[in-house]
This record gives sequence, structure tokens and C-alpha cells, in this order.
Amino acid sequence: MKKTIPAFISTLLITAMLGGGMFLIGQNALGVSTAKAEAATTAVTASADTVAQYEQVVTQYQARETQYQAQVAQAVNEINAANQQIASANQQIQQYQSLLTQLQDSGVITVGSDGTVTVNQVNQQGFFHHSDDHHGGDN
Repeated sequence: MKKTIPAFISTLLITAMLGGGMFLIGQNALGVSTAKAEAATTAVTASADTVAQYEQVVTQYQARETQYQAQVAQAVNEINAANQQIASANQQIQQYQSLLTQLQDSGVITVGSDGTVTVNQVNQQGFFHHSDDHHGGDN
């Protein structure tokens, strides 16, 4: 249970990073299409310098898009790793729950309605059973 909370928090953080990256990519794509549209409408009257400036802007946006895609891919990998940690933690929790159930069914422990666990005294042969008869002493 202790590992589940940090894994959940890291998953939320990674998801937020992924969402932010997707938002930035969307903004980037909008900017690229706007720059291309403006370049197309003013190409007839624009000078060669203006066209070159627009091409530089497009190149910058394309570089940013590549960077954002790499960040998204990294975030996806981190999310997958976090999900694997969560699955492992859930498996451990199931094992602990199974052990508690077995101990409760055998009468070794009692789990109260408030979650408290009480260890019961067990008087079974072979379970911490001490008797002078078994030690061979005539004291």
C-alpha cells in the first residue's frame, strides 16, 4: 500500500506532463499553419527577406515539434514504468491480503471491524509448546 501512493502520484505527474506536451504540440501546430497561411497570402507582395523570415519561423516550429514529440515519448515511457510498478504493488497487496485471510481463517489472528489485528494465543502441538516431559529431565 505504501508503494501504491507514490506510484499513483508519479503517474499523475507524468500524465500532467504528457497533457502539457500535447497542449504545446497543438499550439505549435496551430502556429505553423498560421505562419504558412500568412506566408501564402503575402507571398505575392512580400520581399525575399520576409519569405526567408517565415521559413525560419516554420523551421523553428518544426524543431520545437520534434522536441515536444520526444518529451511525449519519454513521458509515455515513464507512465508505462509507473504502471508496471503499480501492477507489482497490487500483486503484493493481493499476496498480503491472501496471507491475512489464511491467518484469520486458521485462527492465528483476528481482524476487527475497525481494522485492528489481534494475534491470538495458539496452543497447538509443535507451536511453541514447552513441557518438561519432552526434555527428558526428572526435575
